[in-house]
Amino acid sequence: MKKSYGFEVSLNGKKLARAGIPKDNYVVTCIMDAVHRKDGSGSLHLHIGGLDSNAEQNVGWFGEQIKVGDKISIEVIDDQFDQPTSTSKKFSEEEIREQKMKHYLHLKEELKDYLDE
Repeated sequence: MKKSYGFEVSLNGKKLARAGIPKDNYVVTCIMDAVHRKDGSGSLHLHIGGLDSNAEQNVGWFGEQIKVGDKISIEVIDDQFDQPTSTSKKFSEEEIREQKMKHYLHLKEELKDYLDE
């Protein structure tokens, strides 16, 4: 197995997670976003998550609102990962096909004026 990498993330000096997936195929992310909408609403958010590609499941360690003045530190690590606090359900082939068909029918209706049938 190849070396796995991840992130130790702290918020205002408090460790949130040692996020990593000790497998050959994975994705680990630390995402901060600032959203501002036309209606004046918005949010600041921090998400620590990833994808266990072998199990085809999304995983998560942290996801919450942040605020102006928060200090976030991220250290690259390669061992002693925390277990994810959330794991998505793995969808069956039939469930995936049903979702694709639902999406297809929605798009077909939405774009009917542009389709040549």
